[in-house]
Amino acid sequence: MGGRWFVADLLTHGAAALVVKAATSVRMASVFVAGTLLPDVASRVPSIGLGLVHVHIMRVPEWMLFAWEPLHQPFGMVLLAYLLSMLFSAQIRPAVFLNLLGGMALHMMLDLLQSHHGAGYMLMFPFSTASFELGWIGSEATVPAALPLVVFAIWLVRKRSQSVSMVHQQ
Repeated sequence: MGGRWFVADLLTHGAAALVVKAATSVRMASVFVAGTLLPDVASRVPSIGLGLVHVHIMRVPEWMLFAWEPLHQPFGMVLLAYLLSMLFSAQIRPAVFLNLLGGMALHMMLDLLQSHHGAGYMLMFPFSTASFELGWIGSEATVPAALPLVVFAIWLVRKRSQSVSMVHQQ
């Protein structure tokens, strides 16, 4: 996985989250966006970092390179959303959990559209290791669209926020 792909993937996930929030409710948009980024950050960043350590500094046990992968599967996403929501006050905890989980679900839906050369996603892990993906677009197909999508998403959220604040002022 190249760095360019990883950054474009994060940008498109975040931008898609902003578009969804602008179309629905801007409330807790940052938490929803964080939910779309967390599966990659929690699973890919440790794997990439440990892989670099393994190649350039010292050998790392192979299981450590892939131990983070369950955080990129539905069961791991639910667990991660739950644990992170516990860091918030009890009053907003349910909303934080649902927004994180909603963002993670959007992340998974976007990832399922991609082709990962047959690797796919273990949607029923830990109960099954069968993998699935739709394979409709290449995993690097979002690279050219990432920045324009981010600009559009920010514009859309700002427009939605302005219209919501105008309604509240009336």
